[in-house]
Amino acid sequence: MYRICTTSSFRNSFEKLPASLRRQAVFLIGILAVDYRDPRLHTKKLHGNRVEYSFRLHRDYRCVFCFEDGETVLLLTIAHRKDIYR
Repeated sequence: MYRICTTSSFRNSFEKLPASLRRQAVFLIGILAVDYRDPRLHTKKLHGNRVEYSFRLHRDYRCVFCFEDGETVLLLTIAHRKDIYR
């Protein structure tokens, strides 16, 4: 099981989400804490400087995260898919 940490950017974005998406995010983050490869997350590895991953929150929203160490997942941001990868 992974320890979940968040950035201030993630917390700010999370607070701006509609209530239904926040509930779904909490559920999916619970799944992420157990297994980041769970098929319900639709996890994808992103390309770039750091090793980052994203999972599908809803059809149109994504959450980007990375591993700080073998036991800690850092949630970086959460946003609409058209904005998340910029």
